[in-house]
Amino acid sequence: MEKRQGKVIEVFIPEEIVNGRKLDTMDSKKIGFKVQVEDKIIEVIQEQDEHNSNIMKNDNVIITIQNISGKEFIDIELLDGDMYE
Repeated sequence: MEKRQGKVIEVFIPEEIVNGRKLDTMDSKKIGFKVQVEDKIIEVIQEQDEHNSNIMKNDNVIITIQNISGKEFIDIELLDGDMYE
């Protein structure tokens, strides 16, 4: 497991294909982030939930990268629980 600190440079709704058809972005349940980590950009795409839906552009985040059975999993969370009202 590897943890890295970064800054969100973009938040987006990724294209999602279901049964061979592209979903309208309003029907998508996924959220994507482009995060600047040191000298590279890491793209994170997840199912949207109450935690990652609070992450916004310019937020500082922690990226956790895990390799399980040869597959890479990336998680994202706000650094120090930064929240906006």
